[in-house]
Amino acid sequence: MRRMKIPIMMLCIATLLFAAGCAEEEHVVSLEASPEEGGAVRGAGSYESRSEVTVEAEPYDGFVFKGWQEEEEFVSTEESYRFVIEEDMSLVAIFEEETAYREVAIYFGCMEAIHTGEPGEYGYVCPKMVELKEYKESETQLQAIMEELFKGPDPEDDQFSPVVYDAVEILDLSIEREEGIAEINLSEEMFGENWPGGSLAGSVFIESVIWTATQLPEVDRVRVMVEGDYWNDGHFIWDEPKSPEKEAAVLPAEIEEWVEYSRDLWLAQAREYEGSLYLLVTYGEQPTGGYRVEITDVVEGEDELRVYVEFTEPGEDDIVTQAITYPYDIIIVEPTDLPVTFVAEGDVDFVPALENLDWLPQIAAGSEDIRVFSPAPGDTVSRKFAVEGIELVFEGTVQYKLTDHAGKELKSGIATGHGFNWGYFKIDLTIPDEVESGEEVVFELYSESPVDGSIENKVKLELVLE
Repeated sequence: MRRMKIPIMMLCIATLLFAAGCAEEEHVVSLEASPEEGGAVRGAGSYESRSEVTVEAEPYDGFVFKGWQEEEEFVSTEESYRFVIEEDMSLVAIFEEETAYREVAIYFGCMEAIHTGEPGEYGYVCPKMVELKEYKESETQLQAIMEELFKGPDPEDDQFSPVVYDAVEILDLSIEREEGIAEINLSEEMFGENWPGGSLAGSVFIESVIWTATQLPEVDRVRVMVEGDYWNDGHFIWDEPKSPEKEAAVLPAEIEEWVEYSRDLWLAQAREYEGSLYLLVTYGEQPTGGYRVEITDVVEGEDELRVYVEFTEPGEDDIVTQAITYPYDIIIVEPTDLPVTFVAEGDVDFVPALENLDWLPQIAAGSEDIRVFSPAPGDTVSRKFAVEGIELVFEGTVQYKLTDHAGKELKSGIATGHGFNWGYFKIDLTIPDEVESGEEVVFELYSESPVDGSIENKVKLELVLE
């Protein structure tokens, strides 16, 4: 048998090839941080196949680690990720900015103020504290706050009411830092089909936006646009930036005083003051919440200015606040030489105005349907004096009598006002000589019931002769 001889060179080559085939295969691990400023990654390199690999992610200040991704799929949420490598791998450490929250005040409509007609510290709105994500950019923070406001309060929370009634979008928003002015442009849904109208709804919206936005230190005043045009609900035109301080003083002090002492009368008035015409409708004293009055439209005709007023009374099943309320509405328009006519709508078909009197002076004393301007109870009067006031009694007939301190009748008579509107009356009196200086006299006004003749609406003035 012949032996085959293998050349030494070929034997060496075979040995080397066998050794190479037996060597372990290596795989590459590549790492990336997203975003780069979010943190550091460690553990990239080459590793033998089926060996254990550990990669680590370390978030920088202000960031948190969310997890490791491979081909956009999360493979681990651990900062230190261990695995057995069997192929090349590309891992991305995902970081996010750390979420901080801030407590902010969202000023929704205040149901108590709306129902009672009594503005509170912030007008017809009140704050609800909520936690929102904190943003570095003021515009982004303001956007988040406004979106929370427009989202509305929890429907189960009966302390607050919404300020928008349809899905309103913020089209754009900016802050002029030098002037401290925020401008917000809203979509046309601002005045959508569910917008209730009336000056009260407008007041609530304006106050809510101003108080909510100006809590940011960069914002002192606010202006709102709708589709690029100035906000205009038919009652208010928001063409100038407004601040909380300006809104609190929107009415001159004399007009505010006039509104205050008019509120417990059922009455419509028009008063020109310092170049503006103020239209005021008061609903008088009401036993509960749920009563509302709103001036809904003002139409200038050829011979009159017609003011449309809607009155609302609560339904039998309505849940209302059990408190005395004084609803009213006031708007400001350009002055006119035309007479003003008020047209009642809704749950009331008539609203009394003033007859023979431009506007209501301060009331010194009164009953439900008789009010006296002067003199006031306890006043000192001359022997000849006059009693002035208004009445809303049956047929406009007011009776009166003057007595001395002992009850002796000195004078009596009848004054006639109007009967349907609040009619002005003036009664001229002379105290007889038998009453000496310093003595008391009593003047009484009253009406008689058309049903049984009983005395109604009695007003008593105790006076002193000078």
